[in-house]
Amino acid sequence: MNCALRGAVSRLATDARRLERGDPHDVLDMSITLALPRRAEVDALIAEQQRPGSPDYHRWLTPAEFATRFGPPAELYEALVQWLRDAGFRVRSWGNRLRIDFSGEVDAVERSFGVRMHYYSYRGTVRLANENAPLVPVRFAGSVQVMRLNTFPLARPVVRVADSSGISDTVAPFDLLTAYNAWPVLYRGINGAGQTIAVVARSDFNLSDITLFQHHFGLTTLPPVKVFPARNPGVGATNGVCRNVRNRSQCIQGEEGEVVLDVEWANAMAPGATVLVDIAATDIDQSLFDIVNHHPEAKVITMSFDACERLDASDHFLFGPAYAQAAAQGQTVLVASGDDGADDCQDGTTAGVNVLASDANVTAVGGTALDPAFDLSGNATGYASETVWNDAYGASGGGASVLVPKPDYQNAPGVPFDGARDVPDVSLQASPLTMGYVTVVGGQFVIVGGTSAAAPAWAGVVALLNASTSSGASGAINHRLYALGRQQYTSGTGPFHDIVTGTNSSNGVTGFAAAVGYDLASGLGTPDVDRLSRAFAQSGCAGDCSADGAVTVEEIVRAVDIALGALPLAACEPADADGDGRVTVDELLQAVGRALSGCGAAP
Repeated sequence: MNCALRGAVSRLATDARRLERGDPHDVLDMSITLALPRRAEVDALIAEQQRPGSPDYHRWLTPAEFATRFGPPAELYEALVQWLRDAGFRVRSWGNRLRIDFSGEVDAVERSFGVRMHYYSYRGTVRLANENAPLVPVRFAGSVQVMRLNTFPLARPVVRVADSSGISDTVAPFDLLTAYNAWPVLYRGINGAGQTIAVVARSDFNLSDITLFQHHFGLTTLPPVKVFPARNPGVGATNGVCRNVRNRSQCIQGEEGEVVLDVEWANAMAPGATVLVDIAATDIDQSLFDIVNHHPEAKVITMSFDACERLDASDHFLFGPAYAQAAAQGQTVLVASGDDGADDCQDGTTAGVNVLASDANVTAVGGTALDPAFDLSGNATGYASETVWNDAYGASGGGASVLVPKPDYQNAPGVPFDGARDVPDVSLQASPLTMGYVTVVGGQFVIVGGTSAAAPAWAGVVALLNASTSSGASGAINHRLYALGRQQYTSGTGPFHDIVTGTNSSNGVTGFAAAVGYDLASGLGTPDVDRLSRAFAQSGCAGDCSADGAVTVEEIVRAVDIALGALPLAACEPADADGDGRVTVDELLQAVGRALSGCGAAP
């Protein structure tokens, strides 16, 4: 007996113009994503991994451990794999048992799943998709979360290429390091060495562009590492998502420009880190699953793509299991919040957010327009001011999710009492108009911007933060960021530049205004990297006021005075181990334990 899968017909197919039936001999790449059967237990573990004092604090799982503890039953998974093979498909299985990739001819797809496959004309492209819901055996239906039987791209790259004729200032790597106060971290010998930043990609690129960028700006010459989970889609995804596209040059420019931007600017902020570029043959979900399953050494993952949550809700279920696995393995995932302000759906109707960024285990990165106090020579001298990015090229994505409830960690002054996951979490320079990023694409220097630049730059910052800690990884970093935000926006000092001007209204959709504390246009703000690095170095060592790796009697006395109200929390913020704005008896006992055993000991 078979059962129809809900949500397995792309909403893009309903919006596109249907053409002729699919060629029976066309070969289609497809995938099945399975649900996490013990999701509540996964979420509980992730919370404990982020709670100082917990036995699970910063104790990360391996991919094999995650599959053993939380993956679907092996018997069910193997049965589904065998069913697909028996139907004549070529099948690739995954170790976490949360995904199956398979391929086959259209004729086999129609016979096996009871679907009608058609070509569709959509925004200058020809795509192949099922027009009706696929059927699967009842024994599998409850475990199959998403089935993809189409070639519509999952998301759009959000890089914004600027017209350089109207731009007088651009930002080079040294400028951004100066504006966000990262040089003191580099001077302490922390440059990201030992860290791996993974870039989610679906286009190949020319290594010569990266080399030219590195040499021109005096950065490290450490080359990026390319990996291909399947075949190579080509530079500009000419054999991938840009195949069968009428305006191929525009598609290729977007895909190639996105991956090069991500590589160059992740490296710029963490010049000692290895940048691993996972280049999918089909789409970005394959890249993310490959990183999580086969590259757990990449403790930072960056993704600069966008899909509207209101219109592409299935993406939440497609990416969610991989995000959860990444968090449990100590991998921090950063996703651009989008470049269309409150109008993420680009339809000028109601507010929406990027579904790839709204997951609770993702750090959503918004955008600002930064003034780095350029001198007469055009070099940044420091941090002058920032406002929410909103100009002719786009605006910072932000708003409330309609799918994800408010996570427990999302609690800080300014966070709305809306019961919803709010994005972005943090921000960084994004405007290509006021101060665009310089990149090298196709051997040419190009000025770009967007949250697609902010996300990889923030990924470089996280690599520096990880390198500042004893564990070398941070996992679901939002827990720590919001704890620091609560401290800063109650005590008045902290590691964020608070953005208090501007809105992200766009295309007739009323957005959200910047305000003191958290807001839906810029999140918690932008980083003072030195302060943030020192805060992360203190993380997990209750009572280490001076961040020197040891808790002294004087520091314990200071913590006691804070608990009694005799001193403000700013006198020793690490005494507040859980970041709730107060020092409890339990936290005093943690500080005493650290004094006796040292900050490097297991909690």
